Amino acid sequence: MKTGLPDDSLLAPGTMLAHFRILAPIGAGAMGTVYEAHDTALDRSVAVKVLKSEISRDEDIVRRFQREARAAARVNHPNLTHIYFVGETKGRHYFAMERLPGRNLEDVITADGPMELSAALDVLIQAAHGLAAAHEADVIHRDVKPGNIMLLPSGVVKVTDFGLAKSLTGEADVTSAGQVIGTPRYMSPEQCKGQKLDRRSDLYNLGLLGWFLLAGRHPYEGKSLGVVLNDQMNQPLPDLREYCPDLPKAVQRTLQALAAKDPEDRPADMTSAIAMLTDLRPRMLDLAPFVARAAAMLVDLLLLLVVVLVASGGMRMLLFLSGTAEPAPWIVWLANAFYVCLLILSQYGMERLVGGSLAKLLFNFRVTAKDGGRPETRALVFRFLIRFPATPMLFLPFAQIAPNLFGLGLTLLAILAPVAGAICYFIRGKKTLSDVLTGTRVVYRSSGRERATA
Repeated sequence: MKTGLPDDSLLAPGTMLAHFRILAPIGAGAMGTVYEAHDTALDRSVAVKVLKSEISRDEDIVRRFQREARAAARVNHPNLTHIYFVGETKGRHYFAMERLPGRNLEDVITADGPMELSAALDVLIQAAHGLAAAHEADVIHRDVKPGNIMLLPSGVVKVTDFGLAKSLTGEADVTSAGQVIGTPRYMSPEQCKGQKLDRRSDLYNLGLLGWFLLAGRHPYEGKSLGVVLNDQMNQPLPDLREYCPDLPKAVQRTLQALAAKDPEDRPADMTSAIAMLTDLRPRMLDLAPFVARAAAMLVDLLLLLVVVLVASGGMRMLLFLSGTAEPAPWIVWLANAFYVCLLILSQYGMERLVGGSLAKLLFNFRVTAKDGGRPETRALVFRFLIRFPATPMLFLPFAQIAPNLFGLGLTLLAILAPVAGAICYFIRGKKTLSDVLTGTRVVYRSSGRERATA
């Protein structure tokens, strides 16, 4: 039970509001107190939100309270709290809604700490579906925050407390011009300025909510209201990876897009946000088996060998026609450069452009990051150097000084690299040395072989 409820707003147990019997207070918000109650007409447990007595004399606030309760009641979705009844009894304005078991996200994170990425995305996507349904009914929430999102024991997420909701159906906005209403830590920049709001304000709140779930703290925690409002309006979303260094960069980019200061820079609507969040879900990737990977690498090397032999044969033919027995050093250097460039393009280049070398494409493989997304360029460069460590040595002057020793070194590196990769594959669960050190994976390309885990 929450404490700190205003004494002059409390209703005694047994008080009747229409056919609802008040049992006990369970929480308080900016506009009213929430009570556990019993619906005597339908014999069920409900929650009743009653407008605070000290502000019930303000006709504008009463009209807003009634209007927003009716707006929320128009929306029916599994991820939204159902509104059952809107009424007034002896000057007390209230609405009855479903009584939800479970905890709000503020309490969940406070007690359990930050969520894993898959769990946080599940919560965000469910909340976004509920908000999308509200938007389709021309209702924006305007106060999406951890305390207004319930996580039920079943895992279902419910967006609650439409006490600041606003109907977009043409009803006049009874909020005074320039009046700031909402929770400062989760107010959009336009809301901080008292400007007219639209659906994109809820997108901003959703981005901040996601940051909170993953970091375990609020993104803007200024010591005063002025500092918080200034940060909301002017400071970009803090880098989440300072608190969660292992998160993919795409998570921060998505949350930054949702929480962009300019509404025009946010996704077009909640449906677009759902698509962006869904793309972030970690996937259970079907890793390529060792034999198939070895076969793909062998095919790649054979293809390279064919090209090299053709190129060498062409060079020797030119030397023969020119009557030169041995090629000049600069020709040898150019030939080596050609072979190296060919190797780089066929491996790193193909993985960077289309996700895999020619042989990998033939075997229906692709190279991904650990979460199934596109690997970073740096990871692909390191991956190439780990698999072909002898490549840079082809340009070293040492090759001209001690060619025999140099050739032996190249041969040893060429042998050790795949051997080390094979050993690592069997002791690290289908991940070669290049996979482990760069955080990449070789998986089947077919989307049907990937199953979302979140």
